Order: sequence, then structure tokens, then C-alpha cells
Amino acid sequence: MVDLATTMALVRGLHLAATLSLLGTVGFLLWMLPSGPAVPRALHRWLTRLWWVSGLIALLAGVAWFVLQSAAIAGAETWSDLRDALPVVALHTRYGNTMLVRLGLVLAATLLAVPSGRWTTWVRYLAVALTAAALGVQGMIGHAGATEGAVGDGLVFSESLHLLAAGIWLGALLPLWLGLRALSPEQASAVCERFTPIGLACVLVLAGTGFAQGFELIGSVPALFGTPYGHFAMLKITLFVFALMLATLNRLWFSDRVAADVPGARRHLGMSICLETCLGLAIVTAAAFMASSSPAAHTTPVWPFPRRLSLVAVNEDPDFHREFVVSLIVIGVAAALMAAALLLRRLRWEALAILLLTVLVRTPSLSLLLIEAYPTSFQTSPTDFSAASIARGQALFAQNCAACHGPSGAGNGPAASGLHIQPADLTQPHIWMHSDGEMFWWLSHGIEDPEGGLAMPGFAGTLSPDDLWALIDYVRAHESALAMQQRSTFDVPLRAPSFPIACAGLTATRMADLRGRDVHVVTGGVVSEDIPPASGVTAVTLNLRDGVAPAPGSCVAATAAAWPAYAILTDLPPDKLAGAEYLVDPNGWLRAVHRPGAADGWQTREKLFAAIRAIDAKPIQPPSGGSHEHHH
Repeated sequence: MVDLATTMALVRGLHLAATLSLLGTVGFLLWMLPSGPAVPRALHRWLTRLWWVSGLIALLAGVAWFVLQSAAIAGAETWSDLRDALPVVALHTRYGNTMLVRLGLVLAATLLAVPSGRWTTWVRYLAVALTAAALGVQGMIGHAGATEGAVGDGLVFSESLHLLAAGIWLGALLPLWLGLRALSPEQASAVCERFTPIGLACVLVLAGTGFAQGFELIGSVPALFGTPYGHFAMLKITLFVFALMLATLNRLWFSDRVAADVPGARRHLGMSICLETCLGLAIVTAAAFMASSSPAAHTTPVWPFPRRLSLVAVNEDPDFHREFVVSLIVIGVAAALMAAALLLRRLRWEALAILLLTVLVRTPSLSLLLIEAYPTSFQTSPTDFSAASIARGQALFAQNCAACHGPSGAGNGPAASGLHIQPADLTQPHIWMHSDGEMFWWLSHGIEDPEGGLAMPGFAGTLSPDDLWALIDYVRAHESALAMQQRSTFDVPLRAPSFPIACAGLTATRMADLRGRDVHVVTGGVVSEDIPPASGVTAVTLNLRDGVAPAPGSCVAATAAAWPAYAILTDLPPDKLAGAEYLVDPNGWLRAVHRPGAADGWQTREKLFAAIRAIDAKPIQPPSGGSHEHHH
């Protein structure tokens, strides 16, 4: 049985397809159909009939979509519930308001369907304007409308252009097919010539706006391949490419044969246009399912392939790096020779042979970019690197991991000597070469021993997903603390742990609310002075001691978990943390740590202000690639 979501997507697609047909039909009458008495009146009647049939279907499907969506919004289970929900959704939700306006515009455009008359041209322009407005508000009731700020406004505008271009191109295919059946060869050829530049412009707009929307709503290659939204997007792109190929074939081959009155050419062109129309309908249906799915950028991707691209080996090993660069240069030269041969129309087969041989020889070195992947490889921790998660991870590590990895994670636990493969040293920078998702997979399913069995058991049966993410947060925080202590820097940019706060004179309830300001984090042993505006810095003092009343313009931790989390980041027992200080930059990155009693601490106001100005002058540039940047 088809569920409500699928039914709603299909009805939504039908409504959208009919609205596009309405715009394309009226646009065809205005811009593509030749004028004059030579055009058969029967064709005008068919097109006018298609006009009002498209409008009628758009209205009926739109009403059905509104009813189904209202039932979903209100959670209506009976007809009585639905009857009560309809006016509430229509009058008190943005979706309902927008749909009422849209259906009203479609109704007005449909009622303007007239075969001919003194004001026919102006009536058709009005119908185009009304239908374009109906399509233009689509973004207000989709993912674009739910996105706030300038990005959301840009998405709404982009989607409006996308739908207008789709209507003028795809919506005009059925009228074009009707015209081919009724017009003379000369007229049919003229229609195709008029259709070509308009269709080309629409294709360019569709490609540009589609890329802009995909960049925001999909966001990454893993999201494209690993989410339902991405799958529908790939289907839509594939169908679009096939439709574009057919359109090109129609213009470069079939249209010329129709103009030359080649026997059977009109039938072949008509069949091709029918197939292109079917592809257009499939594209609209895929778009409807995309609109009914959560955007890929907001969904956890499940990677479907056994390998993935990675620059780790190329960046870390000089020999691999040299081999990779040489391969790129050699293949690039061969490709340039191929392009030159095609341009000059000489030695094309020889250039092709060189290119194929080069690719065959050098491709194995490009395999250095591929590493083993797992379904969770591109997942990131959902914990927001919270103080509570870090502290919880420490306790879980002691209970489940310390026996093998050791209390400090150095791989020297009491059970390590009896293992065939020594446990990994989790205090070294190599842990940043692995993404959160890879670590989650290993913790869940274990690590295989090359000789069979498991070198490390999986904990999916004994620990919850939240527990596993907490372990990852703790391991990252602990290694960062050691890196800062040993090398006076973090191995990778590290977000300051998140936790609830209480402030005096500031509207902030969590650490994230302090973004845009430098934060001087102090522990209970530090007496903090007010930071005056005249200092030239915008900073807030945050005391980690839970339960202390904040001074005016400052904040305190509103959870006891903040203290042990920062103790882990400083590699100190909690009872030794008093006196430690930290600096967090306006973007939320933890930039500097001073352990209690450090000689180079910020003992004076001037030293503190100088340190703050120094980190503000050098904003952090996170490395590309999510596996080396610990933020959520």
C-alpha cells in the first residue's frame, strides 16, 4: 500500500507538472507559434483546450495536495479531525496562506483561456504573469522557504527561476508536439527554430539554479551519494542529461529533416518529443520527491561504496605525493595533445592511443587516493563536542578501553601484552587522520585482524550510540590536551566544549551564544577583573565554577560537567584544575591554554589583552577535509 508521504509526493508532482504545462502552453502560443491565417484554427482550439485542461488538473491536484498536507501537519486521523484542521492550516500557516494564493493565481490564469479575440495577446501575457507568479511562490513552501537569512532568500529566488525555466521549456513540449502534427513542414521548421534559443536559455538557467540549490541543500559528495535526497537529485540530473541529449538531437538532426520534408521525419521528431516529454514528467516527479525529503545537507549520509577519496597518503608520504603529481602532469599533457588533435583535425587516432595508454599506465598511482570506507565514514558526532559528552567518555574509556589501551590511552594496558596485535596509541596525532564516522564504525563493529578474527572487539551490543560518540569526544579531547602540553599547540583546530552558561547582562545561555566575542575561560582559583570596552577587545570572562554568581558582563558555567571536561583538556585531575586559564576566539575555537601556576600566564590585564589581540589578528584557518577538523 502506498503511504501518505509517497501519495503526497506524487500529487505534488502532478500539480507541479500541470502548472508547468499551463505556463509552457501559453508561452508557446505567445512566443513560438507563427501568427497569421495560415496557422490552422484547429491547432488554436487544441492548444486552448490544453491550456484549460492543464489549469484544471493543476487546481484539482493542488487541492488534493493541500488536503493531504493539512492532514499530515495536524496529524488528523479521522474525517472530523481533517475538517477541523483545513481552515486552521489555510489561515494560520505559511504553507496554507501560500497555497491559497497559488491556487487563486492558477484559477485566474485558467479562466483566461480563450481561443481568439481582440485582446488575445494581452490576455495571454496576463495568464503567463499569473502562472509565473504561482510558480514563483513555490520556494516559500519548500526547503528554500525554511532556510533563514540571505541564503534562504537566494534559494527562494533561485527556485523561482528554476521553475519558470522548466515551465517554458518542458511545459512547451506537448504544445510543440501538437504543432508538428498540424503545421506544414515550413511552419513546423520555423517553430523548431523559435523554440531552440528559448530552450537553450532555459537549459542554462536550469543548470545554474540547480547547481546553486544543490550546493546549499546537498552540500557534499557524501550527502549526494548517501542520502535519499541525494539519490533523487542524481536521478533528476540523469534524466535532465538524457532530456538535453534528446533536445540536441531534435535540433541538430530531426528539425533539419522536417524542414527538408524528408519522408517520416515528422513522425520521428514527434516520437522524440514524446520521449522528451516523458523524461520531463519524470524529472518533475523526482523533484517532487526531493521536495518531500529532508535536504541532504541536514541528513546523516550512509556511504554506499567500499572505498572513498582521501588525500592523507598523498599529503603524508613525499614519495606518494611525487608519484601522484607526476601522474597528473602526464595525463594532463596527454589530454592536451588529444584536444589539440581534435582542434587541428590531425593525428586524432594517434593522440587517442597516447591518451588511453597514458591513463592505463598512470591510473594505478591514482589509486593512492582511495582508502577503505564504511557506511558511517562521513558521519560526524552529534554531541556538539559537549562538556557532558567528554566527561562521560572518560568514564566509559576507563570501564571499556583502559584494559588494552592503558589508562592514558598509550596502548600499554595490562591486557595488551597478551594480544596478537598491540592496541593503538591513542595519544598520537594519527587519530586525526580518521574521521568521526570511521572511529564510530570501529567502536561499533570492531577492527579486523588480517589473519582472521577481530583485533579489537566491537561494542555495538554493549554500548549505545551516544556512549560511542562520547568515547570519540573523550579520545579527541585527551589527545589535544597532550598535544598542547607537549608541543604548545593543538594538532588540529579544536572547538571549545559546549555547555549551558548563566550570564549577567548578556543574553546567552550556551557557549555558542558567545560567538563573535573572545572568551577568557577561568577556573575557580583565578580572580578575574572586568574587561573594560576601552581595552580594544570584545571579551567575556567565563568562570567554570558551577553555582558561582556571575559578575556584571561575565558568565559562569551552569553545569558541573564543564569542570571535568576542561580538566581533561588540560590533562589534569579535576582537583588540580583551579588556576587554569583558556582563550576561545570569536569563532569558538580553543586557541590557548595556561596550566595552573604557568610562568607565561596572563597575570596582568595588559598581557591578557595582548594575547586576545594576537589571536584575533590571526583567525584560524581549519584544514580542508572533515576528518582533520573536530567540530560539529
